[in-house]
Amino acid sequence: MFSEATPAERRRYYREEWGLSQVPDFILDTLSEREFGFDHTGDGPNDRYNLITTPAQLEGVLISAAPYAAYSSVSFYSRPERRKGWRGAELVFDVDAKDLPLRRCSCVPGEVCEVCLDDARGYILEVAEVLREDFALKELHFVYSGRGYHLRVLDEAVLEMQSQERAQVLDYVAGGVIPEAELLELRRGYPRVFRQRILRLLSLLNREVMRGSGIAPKRAAALLRPKTLRRVANELEEGSFATLREVLGGGGFARFLELVRRLNAEMLDAKVTVDVKRILRLPSSLHSKVSMKCVYVKDIERFDPFKHAVPRFVRERD
Repeated sequence: MFSEATPAERRRYYREEWGLSQVPDFILDTLSEREFGFDHTGDGPNDRYNLITTPAQLEGVLISAAPYAAYSSVSFYSRPERRKGWRGAELVFDVDAKDLPLRRCSCVPGEVCEVCLDDARGYILEVAEVLREDFALKELHFVYSGRGYHLRVLDEAVLEMQSQERAQVLDYVAGGVIPEAELLELRRGYPRVFRQRILRLLSLLNREVMRGSGIAPKRAAALLRPKTLRRVANELEEGSFATLREVLGGGGFARFLELVRRLNAEMLDAKVTVDVKRILRLPSSLHSKVSMKCVYVKDIERFDPFKHAVPRFVRERD
């Protein structure tokens, strides 16, 4: 299913399956303010600085060119063809299933399957929950990118954020900073988010991951016992680190928190979030590398890429 689309399959997709109705309104309503980029050969989006002003023009370009990949900017400009007159940018979070630092499946690096794609979907939902609850953000839009998910935030409060502010929000939602020792057990705010990230990782820990943490092997083995992990999880739900401290010892506990911080930071592509001039795959376009559709997801809870993002030409391949 994840084999590369041929030029003929690309042409068929844009002529027979693609339609303007698949492009979300938040793109169509701002076409003339966005930079558009295209990859025609599979070597990357080197055809950039394109201005598209109407839906009909977008339709004509995609159907006639059938690009290997199509992109639009997350930024808004007064002159997008020159990337001049920056007016703001969406706040974007990107989780790619092929880059997950821990996963339930046995995919080799660079590959994806149903299991790790579901892990990516679950994680982007956790990020969205924090944005809603802790930042009161409401304009959250989900896009299946072909091998993962984009979460695109369009609340006015975030549009004019600069890279440093975006990096701080990223650290918060990802759990990329270890809270101060005296704040670790707080029931609200960032310490709660950090504990939630520990809970997510607990079921994915194994000897190999722990081996690179610097934690003594005997203490790591003790933590990985199912009974101990259940007790740790129950305590973390209540805000307590008692068993973790007891099992790992002072130095081991500090190394474990650093391990969690590092794994958290690797869950999201930081470059996508902090780059205010980023271009992303255009929702509705074809991800030709894996022959999957980039889909604007209206119901993320029920979305299944193997039902909703597989082009017709893939199902009809010999």
